[in-house]
Amino acid sequence: MTHQPFARKYRPQTFDDLIGQPHITATLTKALEAKRLGQAYLFTGQRGVGKTSAARILAKCLNCEQGPAATPCNRCSSCTQITAGSSLDVLEIDGASNRGIDEIRILRETVPFAPTGGSFRVYIIDEVHMLTPEAFNALLKTLEEPPAHVKFIFATTAPHKVPATVLSRCQRFDFRRLESSVIVNTLARVAKTEKIHAEEPALYAIARAADGSLRDAEVIFEQLASFVSGAMSEADVTALVGAIESETLWALSQAILDHEVPKALAALQGQFEQGKEAAQLLAGLLRHLRNLLIVASTRQAPGREALLLRLIDEPADHLKRLEDQAKRSSEPELLMCLQALSGAYDLIRRSPMGQTILELVVIKLASREQWQSLSEISRRLEQLGALPPPPSSTAPAGPPLHRPNAMPQAALEAVSPSHEPSPAPMPSSAEMTSPEALAAQWPVFLERLGALKMSLAAYLAEARPLHLEGSLLTIGLPAFALHQEVLTVLEHRRLIERLLAELYQTTILVQYATLPEPAEPSAAPSAAESSAAPPIVQDIVKLFNATILDQPPRTA
Repeated sequence: MTHQPFARKYRPQTFDDLIGQPHITATLTKALEAKRLGQAYLFTGQRGVGKTSAARILAKCLNCEQGPAATPCNRCSSCTQITAGSSLDVLEIDGASNRGIDEIRILRETVPFAPTGGSFRVYIIDEVHMLTPEAFNALLKTLEEPPAHVKFIFATTAPHKVPATVLSRCQRFDFRRLESSVIVNTLARVAKTEKIHAEEPALYAIARAADGSLRDAEVIFEQLASFVSGAMSEADVTALVGAIESETLWALSQAILDHEVPKALAALQGQFEQGKEAAQLLAGLLRHLRNLLIVASTRQAPGREALLLRLIDEPADHLKRLEDQAKRSSEPELLMCLQALSGAYDLIRRSPMGQTILELVVIKLASREQWQSLSEISRRLEQLGALPPPPSSTAPAGPPLHRPNAMPQAALEAVSPSHEPSPAPMPSSAEMTSPEALAAQWPVFLERLGALKMSLAAYLAEARPLHLEGSLLTIGLPAFALHQEVLTVLEHRRLIERLLAELYQTTILVQYATLPEPAEPSAAPSAAESSAAPPIVQDIVKLFNATILDQPPRTA
């Protein structure tokens, strides 16, 4: 017997068999039961979600000897002919290869003919958006007033390319992308029927590779059935489709969270040696960190287990590992990593140096200093008595911004034990060009930028303003090509200039310069020097690992 591919063998034959589209099957079933039949239908959605299958089922419902009926019998001559694709009353046309006006004219000439056996002549045009404008125009009149025995069913993956005049004459049904859990359950039933042993992580890997398409999943599954001898594992799937193994993503993300640069680079290099692309690796890392963020953000959510199964395309045992790994980091830190990686994704896709850019981003994330949010710093300073609670009218709300080795100038001025803290005054126009005035306002600018685009603020966290000449502000950046490339993107530059203009109350243009390599750090202050400082200053030195540059004179 000739082998029949899984995608055809398990093709749905009734609306009850159609998977993952309950809103469509319910509507069409009720319309058939009430005999409220449209003259033309438009089925839209991505590939492999059941558009053509639904069109054939609808054709069988219309022409079944017991119909029109909501459920075809699949036994009469009309149903069996439509299933086999040999019915004279159901014409399937490929819009990609029959797209011209001549083909549509031939179709129009056959429209007046009565059906040979069934009740209707059904025209199914797949990828209808490929028709030329002239062909659409030739079809309009027939589509608006077809004979009573004619029904049109159009299928397309690009409804925006179908003229509005055609859309207005059709009942439109939008097919949804299938959830991974639905695809996994369907593949599990196929595996049981075909007596194929497949591990659950392998089925989830197939579902992710299929990206919501059941037909693609069935094709991959059948290919693996020929590729694998014995049980089908996740490693088999990744080897066949070229995906990134879960264990690699676990190791890479763990190295980043644990600040282990050598391990992170070793994991990357191992994947590059296997021929993996930088964009593919970055997409996998983004997906994994996104899963960690969801796990960390839903700890107090009601019905959390069911919610995680819906949001995360992983088997249940992987969710436990995600839970354990998420405990090693915080939500703001995961969010910062995701935003930094997202900002580099477009660069990697466009650049011939994608591998280098990915390595730079991973090094930057893995070598970051310990995360401390501004709210945590403020709370600890309040406990030390150095700062009062921040007023409600401060900088706009947004995610906390990490600025390594930096402390706001206003906070340094507020640590005097004998005076009440007061907000730093805005520099005058004459003083605005001084480095001190620029540095005093720089933390405020970073805070506002972080509220709008955290990834940009992260790239500027190690930068500093150098000087302002007229309206041209020079910003010093570390000697990383990635910083320069990201910050010189036109939309990023415009956002930075707009926020600086709002802060300085004047038009600001920015240019970038490379900062010199940092000098060797000076020796730590002696115990005598530290002990000579006031107790509150000593506490701040310990908290921030700071260095006292200028000691205030001690009063008698």
